[in-house]
Amino acid sequence: MMGAAALSAIRQHAHWPAWRRAIGLLFIAAVLALIARKLGTIDWNAVLTALRGFNARTLLPAAGFVVLSGLLYSQFDVLGCRYAGHPLPLRRVMTIAYVSYTLSLNLGATLGGAGVRYRLYSRAGLSPPQIWSLFVVVVSSNWLGYALLAGGILAGQLVVLPPEWGIPAAPTRVLGMLMLAIPAGYLAACAAWHGRHRTVSDHDIYVPPVRFAALQCLLSAAHWLAMAAILYSLLHTHAGYFTVLGVLLVSGLAGVVVRIPGGLGVIEAVFLTMLGGQVPHGLLLAALIAYRALYYLIPLVIGSISYFVLEAHGKRGEE
Repeated sequence: MMGAAALSAIRQHAHWPAWRRAIGLLFIAAVLALIARKLGTIDWNAVLTALRGFNARTLLPAAGFVVLSGLLYSQFDVLGCRYAGHPLPLRRVMTIAYVSYTLSLNLGATLGGAGVRYRLYSRAGLSPPQIWSLFVVVVSSNWLGYALLAGGILAGQLVVLPPEWGIPAAPTRVLGMLMLAIPAGYLAACAAWHGRHRTVSDHDIYVPPVRFAALQCLLSAAHWLAMAAILYSLLHTHAGYFTVLGVLLVSGLAGVVVRIPGGLGVIEAVFLTMLGGQVPHGLLLAALIAYRALYYLIPLVIGSISYFVLEAHGKRGEE
């Protein structure tokens, strides 16, 4: 059964005002139109030729970065368990984290990220407040690293946004500095108020030490850097690493706005728009297809099998 927290989130989602649903549908329609327009210009023979050109020297480094990214992400849950005060074995925490992440990527954050985590951690002995605390650490860690990297790239103008987007350079730099202020403010708050407690809706919240906060930021940044390295290794140096990283971060934000599980089509549209002028479209789309296979589909198979193994193990423990 799905956890109460996940069910509550789904109910809230179902009661969104009509105007928010309308905006969401407009975003999706715009993205689909962009995808259709972009895909209509693709030479699919060139894509197939590029896919056939991917050999072990290209795919093995990319696969290595996929593994590294998963290992780094699982450390968010390790930090979350430490914050929640539950001594769950490291191997089990990392397994649950990997299963939840792979299902979240492909099925959406509510079902995969929240629902599966609640199910598996509750069967592992964590109480609902502990699971809630762990989940807050996981989510905050992910976006702290994102804000750190995206803020630095935008503030330093390491990525140039397409002119057709109509976003001037000055506001982009300001946005980057505001994003950098998020992790900086979090670190400052942890340094100043470490140890302070507060109870919110029966959940005990305390401010972690600054070392804990710094570890959140560094692990998350390393996770996003590893994700960008997957695509960079597939593009055969046709684009600079920081350019690829910047485009990936933009696509990540676009995926959150549009709310399509796995950012299906969103990532492709953003990459084709931002890198289509410097990377051959055939190679770019082939790299994105390989990226989806390595980062989404193969981990989904592994994560799904691992989920059923954990379920079976839990049932044996209950008998």
